[in-house]
Amino acid sequence: MSLSNKGKGALRPTLLSAAIAASVSTSVGVYAQEQETLEEVTVTGIRTSVLDSVEAKRAADVVADVVDAGALSSLPDQSIADALGRLPGVTTVRSNGQSSQLNIRGMNGDFLQTTLNGREQASTSGYTESTRWMSFDQYPAELINQAAVYKTPKASHIEGGVAGSVELKTANPLDADKEHNFNANVRMSFNDAADDVGADEFGERVTLSYMGKFMDDKVGVALGYSHLEQPNSFVKSRTGADDQIGYEPGNDFDGDGSEDVLPRAFQWQSGDGTDTRNGYLASVVFEPTDGFKAQLDYFKSDFERVDTRHGITVGGLANTNFYTLSDTEVNGGVVTDGTVIITDPKTVDHSSPWFESRSEDQSTQADSDSIGLNLEWNLGDRHTLAVDYSYSKGTKTRKDQIVSMHAYDLTYDDDGNLETWEEAAGQSFAYSLNGDGIPSGVFSGVDFTDLDTMRLSRYEEYPHEYTDKVEAFKFDYKFDVEWRAIASIEAGFRVSERTFDSERGAFLYGSRDGQFNGYCADNLSDIDCEPQLLDGYVSVESTSGIPQFVVNDMDALASSIFGAGNYEGKKAFSQDWTFVESGTMKEEVFAYYLMANIETQLGSIPVTGNFGVRVVETDVKSSGIQNVGAGNGIEITDDVGVTSDSFDYVEYGPEYTDTLPSLNLNFELTEQDYIRFAAAKVMGRPPVGQLKGGAGSWNSVNNETNDTEYNVWTKGSPYLDPFRANQFDLAYEHYFEDGGAVTAAIFWKDIESLVEKQYIYLDSQADRAALFDSLGIEIPVGLEAGAFETYVNNDKGGYIRGIELAGTKTFDQLPGIWAGLGMTASYSYTESETEVSGGNLYGENLPLPGLSENVWSTTVFWDIGNFSSHVNVRYRDEFILIMPIPGGSTPALAQAYTTVDAQISYAFDNGIDVVFSANNLTDEADVKSYGVDGVLGEYTEFGRQFYLGLNYSY
Repeated sequence: MSLSNKGKGALRPTLLSAAIAASVSTSVGVYAQEQETLEEVTVTGIRTSVLDSVEAKRAADVVADVVDAGALSSLPDQSIADALGRLPGVTTVRSNGQSSQLNIRGMNGDFLQTTLNGREQASTSGYTESTRWMSFDQYPAELINQAAVYKTPKASHIEGGVAGSVELKTANPLDADKEHNFNANVRMSFNDAADDVGADEFGERVTLSYMGKFMDDKVGVALGYSHLEQPNSFVKSRTGADDQIGYEPGNDFDGDGSEDVLPRAFQWQSGDGTDTRNGYLASVVFEPTDGFKAQLDYFKSDFERVDTRHGITVGGLANTNFYTLSDTEVNGGVVTDGTVIITDPKTVDHSSPWFESRSEDQSTQADSDSIGLNLEWNLGDRHTLAVDYSYSKGTKTRKDQIVSMHAYDLTYDDDGNLETWEEAAGQSFAYSLNGDGIPSGVFSGVDFTDLDTMRLSRYEEYPHEYTDKVEAFKFDYKFDVEWRAIASIEAGFRVSERTFDSERGAFLYGSRDGQFNGYCADNLSDIDCEPQLLDGYVSVESTSGIPQFVVNDMDALASSIFGAGNYEGKKAFSQDWTFVESGTMKEEVFAYYLMANIETQLGSIPVTGNFGVRVVETDVKSSGIQNVGAGNGIEITDDVGVTSDSFDYVEYGPEYTDTLPSLNLNFELTEQDYIRFAAAKVMGRPPVGQLKGGAGSWNSVNNETNDTEYNVWTKGSPYLDPFRANQFDLAYEHYFEDGGAVTAAIFWKDIESLVEKQYIYLDSQADRAALFDSLGIEIPVGLEAGAFETYVNNDKGGYIRGIELAGTKTFDQLPGIWAGLGMTASYSYTESETEVSGGNLYGENLPLPGLSENVWSTTVFWDIGNFSSHVNVRYRDEFILIMPIPGGSTPALAQAYTTVDAQISYAFDNGIDVVFSANNLTDEADVKSYGVDGVLGEYTEFGRQFYLGLNYSY
């Protein structure tokens, strides 16, 4: 969208940002401070929003960066994540080609707090586990009129932002310029890569909003609706499949005396789907007098992502003892070329290779609702009282449906009934890596499009449902005083209850590595296990030049095999993780604070700011099911009718208190020069999935003693300590008289400890037994104590420190049309000594997830009369990304990337703007390394996105 000035230089509103720019620098709801009116600068186009954002930063009483309403609606963004990703020290993580998660100052979403109109929000970002961090793509940029990143806290802020806090704000309709304000936005979209995978290239974005004032400006109403529908397509390749990820140390293939590594698995995939998001906003403000205001806010977002995938999977390459590997070529210690020949198709438990055509449905549905009521009284000239009630709920579901198809040698009896089967003999596969790009693969002895040999080998569903509910009541009181340096005192409390529910299940039929008479890995169905016919349910598609069968309607295929409704996900003791990963975690929090606002002088230097303390009392309780050993539990019947007494229900967790002092000081050296200093203690609670109370088990044989050992695993422990850190910030800001600024900041955080997964197997049986006894784990009769796998607080805390530089400048002094030029840019450098476990891929300690050492963003804008244009370029260094995998998570190294976005617009005098914009102009791929540099880990291309549309304002 575009902003432009008409007539006497008044800002013409777009969408919900009507008349907001005038209120940004004095917004009490976001920044809660007062300031003298600054000199007004008349500007046009995007420069309005850029310079208003600078002034909002200037007015803040903490170290903060702001994205103004104009910037949110003017930049070519799908969600607010892209707009926030241009701020100093803020980066984004791309999901399905869109920015979703935020990283701030080298820390990922687990360390952030996000609020909407000052209220904590339920999360819908879970994919394989419940999470706290927000999926920002659920928030349409058009319905948010201001966003701020608080890099330092004050006592009145809700705790949880170790890295920082993100505050989103919707419009107050009583601030609108006119009595009635209507805005409409319609854009058509085009993805230039969607057709390559059979997806629809076209989409649309529609936004409508209205703000009105009634009863002599005593009642204000704001209504907004935003609709997004666009292709969600990709082409991907990876050296991994399911839980087989990365490279396996193997033999000395090139004879140089050193061990070489080879891929554990391969996947080639094409994704075909559509993102559909509907956002709704409603706000009613009642302000009958200057002494009272009531505001009711409602926000809803429904986000459906249709995500179907197909391609070829090669698994089971880790164990070279069960197949022949020939024609090898080694480069840099990696087997980059080779031919895999399956010697015996009759193997079990993934012990030898298999080739499959695979179709998946990874579609998700994310629904969120938030409602809040705020009442504020001004009691006389010195007292302000506010109460706030809020409720937020988020639900995320994913079916996680997989169909695997293999080539079989089949024999039939005289009546045409299938009699014997095994995977086709003589299958082979030659591969050649192409750096970190898509590799080549050639198959022999198998035709993935032959109905005479191809059969369904395995059908899987792993349904996920995660629910997050937050209910809170907040009370705030402010007393204006004249106590020397203290201008006012604030105090308040907040009571909240947050409940996370997880529901998991599974339906398994067949074997992922192929079947043969006598071998079927799983069967939770009511029919016998054998390869199933595919006739009538498949079509032929191609991925990376390899043709294969694709199941277009997996439910129809499943109904034909198992019967309608007979293949739903179930909780089964044979898959005890379905019980352990289900459960509830509840947090009850009582927080109270006392804060003094400062307004004084140090010599001739005005000093403002605040100091205070926030006390947070937390009560955590996790409930779930634990495997306590045969005979030690209660009788529970699973969804397939099996009754067991090995499990029991548990509920437990700690109570703890944190005292969080904070100080913010702002020194106004001159009217243009400021120094800010801040110090605070901060805390953030661990990821939800690491606080679960359930536990499962498995048995193994000790090779030295031949004893059968009882091993226990958990998803986590509610007794994990929260993230705690001490932090300091120092910033210098210079503001130009004609608008814009240059700023520099340094920051330092000292983190006490982090959370990591540990596999604990003590040296002696006595030590292992003592550990189990201390944990309250009962060992079944006839078994010995074995390993214990869980999440723990480690001792790998340490510093995170860095520098942030930013500048915004307009070039009004240039002649003619060049006077419309302007630029805003930022750069940050972050380093840390903190480390996390390298997991399955690295086996060593890695940098903190989310930390990129170098990050920069530059936007050049140019306004000529009614014409406005801008180009943004963003870059971030490589960083550690925690990937979800079946049964857990593992860190991978996301490679550096640069994205380019651009937009041009023209504003007619009748209230209509014509807009053309483009995202990811360079078609930047998403590249990850799986423990070995320079070769393929994961490579994904999403294509470029183009938009053409109209804005209308009245």
